[in-house]
Amino acid sequence: MGLKKLILNFCLRIVDLLTFWIQPEPGTITFISLTHNRLSSDFALIDEQLKKDGRWKINYDLMVFRKNLWGDFLYFLNCLRQLPEIKRSQLVILNDNNYVISHMKPRHTKVLQVWHACGAVKQFGNQIRRQYSVGNYDAVLACSPVWKKPYSEAFAMSENQVKITGCPRLDTLLDESAMKKRSARLLKKYPQLRDRKILLYAPTFRGNIMDGMYPAPFSAQKLTDCLPEDWILVSKYHPLLRHSIEIDDRSLDLSGEDLYTLMWMSSAMVSDFSSVIFDYSLLMKPMIAYVPDLEEYAQTIGLNIPYLKDFPGPVTVTEEEIAEAVQVTSPEDITRRRKFRDKYFTHIDRNNTRRVVQLIDDMMEQPAQDAADSGGCHPVPFSVGHERTEKAPGSCTETESGRRMRNRT
Repeated sequence: MGLKKLILNFCLRIVDLLTFWIQPEPGTITFISLTHNRLSSDFALIDEQLKKDGRWKINYDLMVFRKNLWGDFLYFLNCLRQLPEIKRSQLVILNDNNYVISHMKPRHTKVLQVWHACGAVKQFGNQIRRQYSVGNYDAVLACSPVWKKPYSEAFAMSENQVKITGCPRLDTLLDESAMKKRSARLLKKYPQLRDRKILLYAPTFRGNIMDGMYPAPFSAQKLTDCLPEDWILVSKYHPLLRHSIEIDDRSLDLSGEDLYTLMWMSSAMVSDFSSVIFDYSLLMKPMIAYVPDLEEYAQTIGLNIPYLKDFPGPVTVTEEEIAEAVQVTSPEDITRRRKFRDKYFTHIDRNNTRRVVQLIDDMMEQPAQDAADSGGCHPVPFSVGHERTEKAPGSCTETESGRRMRNRT
């Protein structure tokens, strides 16, 4: 365990002792995020529905963590502030892993992990090497029973705690009227997209927060040189990546724009190990995998799905192959997309937010375990500083290069 974590743990213990008297305020829910300083996506939709129902008092602790010296200091202060807020809460709702909850969750507080993805192609959480083990979540949202085992491993919880409600933000993606309005606004902002076929490039990052993150090797120029003239390449990079492609009349970097709007406007999408392939499958549009590092990635990070078997489109390793795949379609493509969608989504409707709010109501109405105990915090059930390096049993590491193009037509 590093010096920073030792100091943080010591200070958290002091705060815990000084706030021993704090008990949960009945009916109080607190949203906590380190990735957004305002409500957005799942949080915004859940919050809106909770306010409409008017049953619970809602608090917020929202900030954007920046990996620098000042950001580390603000994160330290935020952790100390979080603990009393968590103690006052009957339920805490998270959209990412949380050190305070994982390290010393109060006995009287329940925690709902919304998570920020509709699935997990790559291994994450406790499945991989990280600075601290995560856990102490009472429930986590998922879109399909497929995720019960990977999520239980990643979040150190039982499979019964993985709740198949769907992700609230999918209600927006499936709202045709709302998406058409968003698309019209974006076309007005970027008129060069009008009357063009949009190829959306939406990759995840390589590396990790501990060792640094970087994009996969990719040349927009190579790809656009091979694309038909009526196509334009639009890139949407992962929020944790500070990267942009070369911009010209054939390519745009719209990483600052709404992902779902870009998905809705696109004619096809290129991605890799990003969870956005699950969201996109709901639109039943062509998808192409660009994974020149598939074997290396499967060996070093690890995969939660049989990638070559399940991916619902061509699997490529060069920009030229992407361009070729964009221009080739077959009746089998639709069948593969439907099979993929139906495997990874139990609910294909616009009731995800309602199901999640019902789960929240149920959690609020059930007595908290150990509620009669003092306001102190749980001892950590695992080593906070432990770094996991082994892959979880049964993880998917499909690497046969001879099968990478099995979807090519």
